[in-house]
Amino acid sequence: MKSLLKIVCAGLLTTLLVCTAFGQRPRISESSGTDDQPAPAPATVKAKYEGGIFGYNQKQDGTLFFDDVNTRLVFRNKYGKELFSIPYAAVLSTFGDTQSRRPTAASVIGSAVPYGLGLPALFIKKKYRYLTMQFEDPDTRVAGATSFKLENKETLASVVNTLGKKAGLTQRGEVFVRVRPKMEPVSSASTAIFRVDDREPVESGVLNGRAISLPQPEYPREARDAKVTGNVTVQVIVDEKGDVISAKAISGHPMLQQAAVDAARQAKFAPTTAGNQPVKVSGLITYNFEIR
Repeated sequence: MKSLLKIVCAGLLTTLLVCTAFGQRPRISESSGTDDQPAPAPATVKAKYEGGIFGYNQKQDGTLFFDDVNTRLVFRNKYGKELFSIPYAAVLSTFGDTQSRRPTAASVIGSAVPYGLGLPALFIKKKYRYLTMQFEDPDTRVAGATSFKLENKETLASVVNTLGKKAGLTQRGEVFVRVRPKMEPVSSASTAIFRVDDREPVESGVLNGRAISLPQPEYPREARDAKVTGNVTVQVIVDEKGDVISAKAISGHPMLQQAAVDAARQAKFAPTTAGNQPVKVSGLITYNFEIR
């Protein structure tokens, strides 16, 4: 009887392994797929936050919202309360990630029955789809990475593609990245230096922590009376001396934008150099308007 049971178990295991091997053969698509673009993502997508944002360590279910008015990606919990947001301009890269894991229930089933009969449960694996992005925190200048678990691969593909385009990223294969401006090497008789195109300032991310002087904006009376609050992001160009020569609000409530721009124009930065040459810098300054 024991010999018969061993033979049956061995046969079952062999059958499962053969089926698994054939099931993992590469699938040949009829279309190249290079021209296929995912459908645009809806404004709101169900997602589970997996951690990575400074100050928010707990995983929780909720939704991702493309806030195009304020040019940011917002995460709200399952009750609809906004927890945090990431400005499109702060996203450095984004891509989709798929992981196969055995659910807890399958592990329990596989270990709760006699040896051999629980083998099918041990082969049960579920694919989890994650939206992953790298970013630079506009408030702390801390660079980090975060991920959100999405429902299926179609949703994941559309969200990655939509976020990449809204954030102004460049697609490289299945990944969207923020490309730095190129610096052209120029050779001389004795040394090689780097020449930066005077027309294109060097991209430098969030500049709040690099300022020598960063005046705070004056809260507009109309906005205060209307109890308007929130973040405003200003894109600035800093010249070779560290002075702001251009400022433009790219996100935030319209009633707060002009005050933020006026404050940004008064900011002062240490000069930035590349190849021992002073260069212009393009970056972001963020202001948080709160009524206290």
